[in-house]
Amino acid sequence: MDLCATCDRATCDKVCLKKAARYAEDLLEIGGFGFHGVPALLQSSSGALPHYIPMVQHGFEGVEDVSLPWAAVPMSRVIRFQRGEYTPVATTAEGLRRRFGLSANTRIVLVGVGKDRPIERYWRWRRVYDTPRFLAALGFASVIVPNYSFFLEDPRPQHFFNRKRSLICAGEFSRAGIPSVPCLQAVAPVDWAYWHAFLQTHAEVSIVAKEFQTGLARRDRGLPAIESLAHLQDQTRRRLHVVAVGGGKYAADLAARFDSWTIIDSIPFMKATHRRMAGMAGRRVRWIPTMDGDLGEMLVHNSLRWSDCLAARARAGVRENPAPEQVARRAACPSGAPVQLELL
Repeated sequence: MDLCATCDRATCDKVCLKKAARYAEDLLEIGGFGFHGVPALLQSSSGALPHYIPMVQHGFEGVEDVSLPWAAVPMSRVIRFQRGEYTPVATTAEGLRRRFGLSANTRIVLVGVGKDRPIERYWRWRRVYDTPRFLAALGFASVIVPNYSFFLEDPRPQHFFNRKRSLICAGEFSRAGIPSVPCLQAVAPVDWAYWHAFLQTHAEVSIVAKEFQTGLARRDRGLPAIESLAHLQDQTRRRLHVVAVGGGKYAADLAARFDSWTIIDSIPFMKATHRRMAGMAGRRVRWIPTMDGDLGEMLVHNSLRWSDCLAARARAGVRENPAPEQVARRAACPSGAPVQLELL
């Protein structure tokens, strides 16, 4: 709450007890900080998600029908203001795939995890333009709901407000028929207690997301978050499928603690954009400059090699971790599918 010591109440836009009238309005907007009122969430089968899904930021000029079995696309690239209206860039599933140069058979995950401005815009305009209903027509396999920020210097009510907004979005997507994955934001032990209570109430939720692109990119922060997720799995006695956005460096750690998990990142896409071709070197990938080849084919190749790399890291993580701990953790959970290392 460092900002509260010097804030100007007239200009501060944070949810804070110092502004009683505005605080009451904020509570009314979300219906309170608790998860009561959040409907049962629609989810895909955890076994349906592969261990790796490449993020595709946009299509390549002149490239069509890129044959990726799975792809993730950022919400900020799918819905925006066009001609004064907040609408998706396509009106059909086929049109969306053409927009991103993907094949008609590609299964797409919509990723709401991202920068603040686009997801704040989504919150402001989603009901005005009935956005979830229009997104449902685009044939998404799942959506990772927006992760409204938990800045450490913000007052705690702002964290509670953002957490509830994320859950409201999950409920709205589910009502529209899009399988939804909640993003578990947490900066304190009490936040993990909240998610434990939420999962106890919402027994239908077994797929959860965590973002590792910003603060948790540091291993001294990312590893405790993974341990907290594993502890949450132990507490709920239910196997969780963790979707790690930007979590490639944690493949071994995820595999050692969870039977099923998915990593989403833009590495193969960005390397293809800069004409870098993946080559395997043990458990590592070498990115080799090249001017040859179609960008779409390069994206597919890079995705497969990066997937292989993550699989090798995952196998190493399972081998190198103490077997009794992992066996005990799995024994504490109901039966589920065994670890699968086929990534794509």
